[in-house]
Amino acid sequence: MIHKILWASDGSKDSIQALKHAELMAKKLKAQILSLLVIPDYYDVAEKFPPDEKQRFAKWIEETTTKERKVLEDIGKDFKEKGINFKIEITSGIPYRQILKVADREKVDLIALGKGRAFERSILGGTALKVLRSSTLPVLTARGDGKSLEIKRILVPTDLSHVLSKDLNYAVELSEVFGATIYLLNIVEVGEHAFPPEIVEQMRGFAYREIVESMGKVKIKENIEASVEVAKNAWRGIVGFANEGDIDLIVMMSYGGGKLKEDFIGSVAEKVIQESASPVITMTP
Repeated sequence: MIHKILWASDGSKDSIQALKHAELMAKKLKAQILSLLVIPDYYDVAEKFPPDEKQRFAKWIEETTTKERKVLEDIGKDFKEKGINFKIEITSGIPYRQILKVADREKVDLIALGKGRAFERSILGGTALKVLRSSTLPVLTARGDGKSLEIKRILVPTDLSHVLSKDLNYAVELSEVFGATIYLLNIVEVGEHAFPPEIVEQMRGFAYREIVESMGKVKIKENIEASVEVAKNAWRGIVGFANEGDIDLIVMMSYGGGKLKEDFIGSVAEKVIQESASPVITMTP
């Protein structure tokens, strides 16, 4: 399932939290962790600097690389004592492009990175958002003030047209490894409408029956529960359920499928990643 994890290191609290989740999975799955540090490529800009500024810039690159390598080597020593295979790669370039390039070259099974901080309209960091939009591999995102490190409760959001989808199969495999319970969740979106309570209950009942019927086709019959919640919109319902249900991990599709361009992440997935305290694994259909 997961044999090699690429951890994108940037020194942030979010990044360290992503590493902790990668470590948890590596221990259980006996996977290798490849640590990648990308020094942003400013060389084109630096070429326009005066000679003394060029020299100062080159010194900064050298000192930063040395410092970060030492940090990663210390992590590697700690992981070696824990029996985890940990490799280090440091390169320069545009971070998200290098992450995708190395992930492809090394044939990794999962990319793990921090969510990052606010940029423009999104509270997802620029690198995280670009990786999420472009990766064909599952991507785990986490934030520094996130959930405790265990996987006992896995949430899989679903719409009624894709109940038995790739993300559920992925969650089933994880649940078997970690002994976790899966919560298969559908959100009845009511928007700003004040539907009569009986109509809302009819919608809930229909959704619940559809999910339960589909669950009968899943290879595990235990440790999976159907849930239907009513919310203004899907992402609010998902995040609310995750927070109230003490969910340890959310596994979901990056978008619902169909003929969409490759560099696309659905608005629901993006908002869930932004707002959830739980780590999120997203994947393409």
